[in-house]
Amino acid sequence: MVFIMDANNTTGDGFVDARNTTGAGPSHDSMYKQPIAIMYLLAVAYGLVFLLCIMGNVLVCVVVAKNKSMRTVTNYFIVNLAVSDLLVGLVCTPLTLVDNLTIGWMFGEVMCKLSPIVQGISYAASVLTLVAIAVDRYLAVITPTESKLTNMRTFVIIIVIWLSAVAMMSPLAFVTQYDAEKNVCDEEWATQDGQKNYTLALFVLCYVAPLTAITVMYIRVAVRLYQSTMRSSVQGAIQRGVGSKRAKLGNKVRVFKMLVVVVVLFTLLHLPLHTVTMLADYADLGFEDTKRLYFYGFPVAHWLTFFNSCVNPIVYGCMNRNFRSGFAATFPNAANKIFNHDFLHLSNISNLFGKRTNDLKHSNEESPKSGNKGPTNRRESAEMVVMGNEVTKTQNATALTTMGYATWVSQL
Repeated sequence: MVFIMDANNTTGDGFVDARNTTGAGPSHDSMYKQPIAIMYLLAVAYGLVFLLCIMGNVLVCVVVAKNKSMRTVTNYFIVNLAVSDLLVGLVCTPLTLVDNLTIGWMFGEVMCKLSPIVQGISYAASVLTLVAIAVDRYLAVITPTESKLTNMRTFVIIIVIWLSAVAMMSPLAFVTQYDAEKNVCDEEWATQDGQKNYTLALFVLCYVAPLTAITVMYIRVAVRLYQSTMRSSVQGAIQRGVGSKRAKLGNKVRVFKMLVVVVVLFTLLHLPLHTVTMLADYADLGFEDTKRLYFYGFPVAHWLTFFNSCVNPIVYGCMNRNFRSGFAATFPNAANKIFNHDFLHLSNISNLFGKRTNDLKHSNEESPKSGNKGPTNRRESAEMVVMGNEVTKTQNATALTTMGYATWVSQL
């Protein structure tokens, strides 16, 4: 499985060291793999992913840690997913960028072994965490009356996830070698079949099998949620007192939709790296095709994989009201700046309603003097009451500016 691979020594079938192809002294072509314009583009793309990955996943961890109401089994797994994404962002993103741009390995023997192992372990931990989340949601929806996962069981599962990830990626510690003379970091297997078999095994164990299991569970969950939603709608039409049940059901549906988006993004964004890796190990590519694969295919595939590490917090913020509430409660000043324009808009509406109500009140007070009695006054009085109620509602909403944002954001 190629997580970090230098293009200097990749196939053994005539793909020679690109540093010796010019026949002259050091130049741009002999030091770097792409033209300058593409290098700048990759640097900006990787830099944005790095910043978003660090900020977003740290924010997820802080929000869950500081809000007791968010310390649930599902959120513990989400934090575990954020930790694995943080490892990818901190360790793998900058090293992979430099390795994808330059000829030769620039970081020495220790990082040669550490970088692919950390990326592999983080990737395996991510997909296993998604499986654990799917199991948790499956149990919560399919068997809601039976015992659920406790916090202690959740922590044990998280430990098992990381131990399993280490076990699956441990062969990389033995086959990843650094050649100081050639300045190359590469996987050196005893046989080519050994590398192919390991690549195929990781593809099945860390991609096909987990996502198949997740898909089967989520299909059953979707069917059950649909049936429950239809049944709840029918019950709500013929009787009262089902509001709390429908609220809980609605929360399960929202969480389910968010998790489906997370899994779909994981599936799509990790597929290119598996694809180029399978091509590198199994396809009989010529010199130019192999060069293009490592100079352009792997940088793009790695970037898509790293992009998945920064997009999950965005999904949580857009699709999960609890995370928005937690963010507002944890960072009220930031929430004030983000949502300030909305509250200013509410304040303007309040002033407008207030002016309209005063006009109606003034008109109603003057009507007896003019002898205008009857239905017109009643209509004006009713309109004034309605507008007054609107003023009260709007003023209450505006008052949230000083009372805190968690409740308001949770209703979005």
